[in-house]
Amino acid sequence: MKKLLACIMALLLLLPAGCGRKAPGETASSEPAPSFPPLPADMTIEDMAVSLVSDMAAGEFDKVFSIYPYTAEMKKVITGGESVKEQIWDPLVRTHGKFSEITGTSESQYQDYDIISVKTSFEKGKLYINVVFDKENRIAGINFAPDPENATSDAPPEGITETELTFGKSGWELTGTLTLPAGKGPFPAVILVHGSGPNDRDETVGPNKPFRDIAMGLAQKGIATFRYDKRTLAHQKEFASLTDYTVYDETIEDAVLAYELLRDDESIDPGRIYILGHSLGGMLIPRIAKLTADAAGYIIMSAPVTPLEDLMVKQLEYLNELDGTVSDIERRTLRSYETMRDNVKALTDDSDTPSEQLFGIPASYWLDLKDYRPEQEAKSIHKPVLILQGERDYQVTMDEFRTWKDALSENDNVTFKSYDGLNHLMIYGTGKPGPQEYNSPGKVDERVIEDMASWVLESSELKD
Repeated sequence: MKKLLACIMALLLLLPAGCGRKAPGETASSEPAPSFPPLPADMTIEDMAVSLVSDMAAGEFDKVFSIYPYTAEMKKVITGGESVKEQIWDPLVRTHGKFSEITGTSESQYQDYDIISVKTSFEKGKLYINVVFDKENRIAGINFAPDPENATSDAPPEGITETELTFGKSGWELTGTLTLPAGKGPFPAVILVHGSGPNDRDETVGPNKPFRDIAMGLAQKGIATFRYDKRTLAHQKEFASLTDYTVYDETIEDAVLAYELLRDDESIDPGRIYILGHSLGGMLIPRIAKLTADAAGYIIMSAPVTPLEDLMVKQLEYLNELDGTVSDIERRTLRSYETMRDNVKALTDDSDTPSEQLFGIPASYWLDLKDYRPEQEAKSIHKPVLILQGERDYQVTMDEFRTWKDALSENDNVTFKSYDGLNHLMIYGTGKPGPQEYNSPGKVDERVIEDMASWVLESSELKD
């Protein structure tokens, strides 16, 4: 779940890059930092972000550490020029190759933070280096995201067509891609609903585009799909200004509107529309199902049942222990997560806890989810349900899958599938799972595509 697990997915805007991880035995340097001329007093945050990236590209890591203003939390992460190099720049170069140039900037907002996205070119492609500033113009985080203009140029397989459609609530309109198989419709269709955070229609993570993989795979099996840019991406600034949103505003409403869009499309069989939710989207399928009663069925993929505030703590514990040691910084970060988790659990309708003490998310969001138990709510779904899980998924583990299974095993409309070797994106890997694997290109495993297609087509035949 990208917004909530953005450190894991390299997309978190509110936490420092690297999630605070240090190499074993690393300690803060006791050597005085070299002296450099201070930054100009009238420097804008845009200028500062460009200057910071330029200094890193030039290898001026001591300068990056010494002259730029950081939040106290960020200062706990970068303890010197060497830590800037090891935790921020070196991982970039290893993944994307040699730095080439800065090509521009863009600005956005998230909650109380300003984000300057420095557009860069590396040997292996284009990248946004996001520099996050707090209200006092201090650097609160540095992270990386693929350049949206880098969208895959791979043409669909022969016979498959793609059309861009616009839909959505007035003022919150979205665009998406309708992918149609070869031949003559009307076709069965699957709507793809993202996890949390500002996802594009392909649910892009690094070089990986799992929703596009699913769309192409299902199209070759005779099944249409619709995937769309999420509201938190398409209207990032406007959404960030909200102080009282819920999962309905973030995810559910647009999933329902996408269903209504396809139901009226002549190329789609209105009686054979299925809705797939990934991660948080899967967790919300029981709520989506209540508002799409005529849908043919639902697919829940890599979805948690554990309350999100607990899940975030569990994931950080796992990341902290990945290298076999837990640093003081990691312990402090974990304690702050535990405090925020406790703040979430203590919320009542009368609470006025600020969002920065609630993982940067407003109280309304957490209150909406407070008593939500998706595996119990799913018992009321009477349409076919397919639950899919990767056995190497460290974000949403097999424990979550087993909870789904224990709760719904008596429901004869539910089918369960788990896959050895697959991660949260349903991409195959080996070894101990970790966030680094999301930087390696892969494809959604063919077993998942095959099982999904067979289930849709078989369910459709039963309806007929």
